[in-house]
Amino acid sequence: FGVVPEIRDLKPDFFVTLNGAYIEDKKGQVIYQHQIEKSDVEEYISWAKQEGIEYGLVGSHDAKLSTRTDMMSEAINPIYPDLDVDPDFHEKEDIYQMWTFEDKGDDLHLPDSLSDKLRMVRWHQHSSDIVPISGSKATGVEKVVEHLGLKPEKVMVFGDGLNDLELFDYAGISVAMGISHDKIKEKADYITKTLEEDGIFDALEVFGMVEKELHFPQVDIETVEGPLATIKTNHGDLRIKLFPEHAPKTVANFVSLSKDGYYDGVIFHRIIKDFMIQGGDPTGTGMGGESIYGESFEDEF
Repeated sequence: FGVVPEIRDLKPDFFVTLNGAYIEDKKGQVIYQHQIEKSDVEEYISWAKQEGIEYGLVGSHDAKLSTRTDMMSEAINPIYPDLDVDPDFHEKEDIYQMWTFEDKGDDLHLPDSLSDKLRMVRWHQHSSDIVPISGSKATGVEKVVEHLGLKPEKVMVFGDGLNDLELFDYAGISVAMGISHDKIKEKADYITKTLEEDGIFDALEVFGMVEKELHFPQVDIETVEGPLATIKTNHGDLRIKLFPEHAPKTVANFVSLSKDGYYDGVIFHRIIKDFMIQGGDPTGTGMGGESIYGESFEDEF
């Protein structure tokens, strides 16, 4: 839950969500999950009602609110603006995280009966995350690091809020975004620019992980031999040269799909005169087309 389409389009290897309580890989395989016991969810809801505060319930792929008030909207809308109301969501789905919505600030504490199993992490003046006491973003990242056989000192993390503090304690390099809580900035190894100013790229450049200007090797199609293919369109033939030695998987994919008639009738969805045509989105959904490998594959340029 909570992964916006722009992030999914980047096709990360892993999604660490819900403060580390739910982790999937890029194929949708669950790597780790830590649900809150239903009895604890029910006790939390009873306590919230007694305290006169509203709450939210978060599942693996959806979240619901107990009601909708201006105070709740102020806190949650900048992040999740379209959440529905369903105070009984826990009866239908496993719950991994909960929220408070109140104006009690740091004076609010969980009852003793829950404080040994759950903890409260404030992220907004009117809201806190309620998560398993052993769970955190750091725990989630740790699970991925263990899955990959890496070490914490080889990990770089980015954060901006109080719920990133434990993450900063865990990783070898911690980077605070340009607009971050003061406590995050104090703990960070480096304070980068804002997200809108490409702060992540800035930090990666500072630490020597990317080059400011990318240089891709160019192939001179006049001097490099390669088989030719002809694409017949309603505006004439397109002749393209294939480079199986440079991009073997791409060429194999193109040739196999062509033989199967996959491209028959495909519309070029983007044409820039005297520059390029693009037909990699035959469905018009932005998700690309099929491949003979059953999934997307890495770029070969």
